[in-house]
Amino acid sequence: MTAQIRTATLATLTLAIVLVNANQGNAGEAPSWGGPPGKPPGWPPGGPHRKPNIIIFNADDMGWGDFCCYGHPTQEWGPVDDMAYEGMRFTNFYSASSLCSPSRAALMTGRLPIRIGVWGDGRVFWANSVEGLPWYEVTIAEGLKEVGYVTGFVGKWHLGINAHSPTDGEYLPHHHGFDYVGTNLPLSNAWECDEEHPYSHYKMSEAFVNDATGFMRDAQQQGKPFFLYYGTAQTHVDMYSNEGFRGSSKRGRYGDNVREMAWTVGAIMDEVKRMGEDFNTLAIFTSDNGPLIKVCNEGGDAGILKGGKMNFWEGGVRVPGIFRWPGHIKAGITTDVVASQMDIFPTLMTIVNGSVPDDRIIDGQDISSTLFKWLPEPQPEPTSKLLNQTHPGNEPRMLVWYCPDTTDPITVRYGSHKFHFVTQTVWTKEANFNEPGRCGDGGFPLQQNTQCSWCSLDQPEECVTQHDPPLMFNLDPDPNEAYPLDVSLPHHKAVLDEMMPKLQAFQASLIIPPPLMTPRDDAVGPCCDGSFPDCGCNYQYLGPVPPPGDVSQSSSSCAYLTSYCLFFISLTGMVLP
Repeated sequence: MTAQIRTATLATLTLAIVLVNANQGNAGEAPSWGGPPGKPPGWPPGGPHRKPNIIIFNADDMGWGDFCCYGHPTQEWGPVDDMAYEGMRFTNFYSASSLCSPSRAALMTGRLPIRIGVWGDGRVFWANSVEGLPWYEVTIAEGLKEVGYVTGFVGKWHLGINAHSPTDGEYLPHHHGFDYVGTNLPLSNAWECDEEHPYSHYKMSEAFVNDATGFMRDAQQQGKPFFLYYGTAQTHVDMYSNEGFRGSSKRGRYGDNVREMAWTVGAIMDEVKRMGEDFNTLAIFTSDNGPLIKVCNEGGDAGILKGGKMNFWEGGVRVPGIFRWPGHIKAGITTDVVASQMDIFPTLMTIVNGSVPDDRIIDGQDISSTLFKWLPEPQPEPTSKLLNQTHPGNEPRMLVWYCPDTTDPITVRYGSHKFHFVTQTVWTKEANFNEPGRCGDGGFPLQQNTQCSWCSLDQPEECVTQHDPPLMFNLDPDPNEAYPLDVSLPHHKAVLDEMMPKLQAFQASLIIPPPLMTPRDDAVGPCCDGSFPDCGCNYQYLGPVPPPGDVSQSSSSCAYLTSYCLFFISLTGMVLP
């Protein structure tokens, strides 16, 4: 289906700011933390069951501690917090990587990035990458199409663009099961892009919402359930905000950015309600990885967790996980069950009576029994047949992370314990402050910092440390990973000895494809005028990033030369086969 540009003007939305304390209850039990005034949504009226609409909101670089409902003391209450109050909030929810492309590939397929080749020295897909998410991998969209869904995509993709030319679009969403593709950000929002040619940051959120709501209405008119995947542009740098949100948060520019992103979520959910589909829509909110704490106060917050984007401490991979489905997932539940974004695919297939591929290992697991635990009536047993029963019965859940540019495991979570075979130097916001010229007034970034961002062992020893035996932490009393356990003590060694054979068996299950994120060719890079890569900036260098409020110059700085002028591409301008 050809992408449609919907130009309807969005109605002005006044956001009520409601501040609450988030005191979490016992694991898996209804919490004591409050929400906005009023009661949670009630149970739906009786009627025949039909497949639910499904929406996945995937934020960009948003930290575990960035929302009021996850404990941030000054971020205003908003629509994402409403989702948590009206649904289930996971406190141990994980992405499969600490960087965009591998994390998104895992969410889409339910499989570890390394299994599908989404690894390599590029660490993510770039504008001139000649590979992308392989066509032979089955995505959530393709699985849902098999059971009658109409599928739509808006927002950030970052799973590949072209293979042979600047315009072939080989790896864009149309080729991965999406019937409709609206406004598309193929890679990432970038600081140096010209605001006037070819697009404006300040209209992007409106475009996303217009396209998303238009797609949902079209699906309803077709009489089909819909699947919408919305990859938000926020909170990846640059911290742009529409005029209506600029200066609206006491938290500053980053808070403005969070509020605008949350508004898009609320606008889409409000449309669901206007369509009369609220009780028949499962909405999921998460983030691709942790916050980019290396850009001073322009990055997010991991709360009490250590680290952030680009590393594998908890702050890099533990992310928000919110599931809302009125009448099906009981409101106001907080759970500390360990879960992964890779679980979304098999869980959805159980809910819609679909099936995951049976010719490959699926690393995600069905968590429907957790989601529906609090329903008043017993639920049917899961029907999905998965090949990776890594924790049958009551055995601890095991999650394994790999450095994006190597094939050896870097970190393992096993039950409540975390094992680090390799650690990266933890960069903190205080470290930013202590390095002259890094941050300006109030924590405004003056230069980009990628120090100690890689994790392979060929990095400088001050950045990467190997551990044998691995560093071991108990995350229940020590989620900050501040106090390693003495693995020579019998009770700690017993856990390590229990985990290692399982990890070795897991490693034996891996058949690792070639690294798809390594090969690049400038001939496939899209650009404003076809002169890639020379069009990295289509204006003159004007010095450091300007301070907040200097909007006139915000699009004319090349201080952040990390991407290219056409990171944002509307598919109406692409030639698709």
